[in-house]
Amino acid sequence: MTAHEVDLVVPATLQGDTTEERVRRRLNVTEPYVTRLRLDQLPELGVSPLILASLSPDDDYFVLAFVCTYRPESDDDKAPFVESRIGIRLSAPGSDREPVALALSPDTESAASGRSLRFALTVPLVVAEPSVEYATDGSAEEQYVVAHGRGSSFPGWLLRDAPGHPVSGDFLLAMVVGAPAGAAVRAEVIVAASLRRMRLLRSRAALPPVLHTIDLAALARPAVMSDSTGELPSGAGQV
Repeated sequence: MTAHEVDLVVPATLQGDTTEERVRRRLNVTEPYVTRLRLDQLPELGVSPLILASLSPDDDYFVLAFVCTYRPESDDDKAPFVESRIGIRLSAPGSDREPVALALSPDTESAASGRSLRFALTVPLVVAEPSVEYATDGSAEEQYVVAHGRGSSFPGWLLRDAPGHPVSGDFLLAMVVGAPAGAAVRAEVIVAASLRRMRLLRSRAALPPVLHTIDLAALARPAVMSDSTGELPSGAGQV
């Protein structure tokens, strides 16, 4: 995945700075990884039985994944990240149905849950096929990742600073998308982040077009069948 260094734009406000500020060298976002799926693969990728029962084998299914890297500091800025919101607007221009998110990774996480959702990529020669595995341990405490919008066209994540789980390092975000067959499926990505200096700075990432508007159908690798192994872990933490 090719990574892009992205500026965080802090807008001017009447109560704070009267000019726009750009926070540089604190956020990287990779170009997306997109692959097609078959309907029979979806149960292994965390799609719930209730959602599966309503799906059609004639529709198109994709995995969309990308990495957000939050640098703990730069040469001239050491303000810690307090939270980050990643939102995705799924659409299919010209279709009478909207694409929806069928599964999200990472799912909602809490400080002592130990639960993770892992996408594995099977690599036969030059193509890759996703699969999934779960691990559970511990009890729920403070949430530091909140996934939302499953079953809708507006999925996303909230990453929050929590003891032992700072908003720092690499976060691999992935979702399973269901869409009308043959539709031009579009994903518009928004990344916002808050940093703490003397006050809270709320910013929005200035994503270039290659990161902001993603054509899933055009970028998707074909779905393949293979039992070869290879892993791409997803969820909060280092990749």
